Amino acid sequence: MQHDRFTGADKVRRNSTWAAIASVPTVFLLLFLVFVQKLTGAWVGLAILAALWLLALWRFTGVGTRGLPPQR
Repeated sequence: MQHDRFTGADKVRRNSTWAAIASVPTVFLLLFLVFVQKLTGAWVGLAILAALWLLALWRFTGVGTRGLPPQR
């Protein structure tokens, strides 16, 4: 396995784009469960999804177009 498999600028952009595309249907499903099915436990799923995105944003702050610094 290459050490920079997930850390190049193009890979970071590709992976975050895929994650955004994958999370949109998840948000719609969870909102459907909350508002239509009246399943209040789905708020936990929304909170978890928001926490994951906040962690990803925090991790990749300042990455820009150069990618992440070399990983050990």
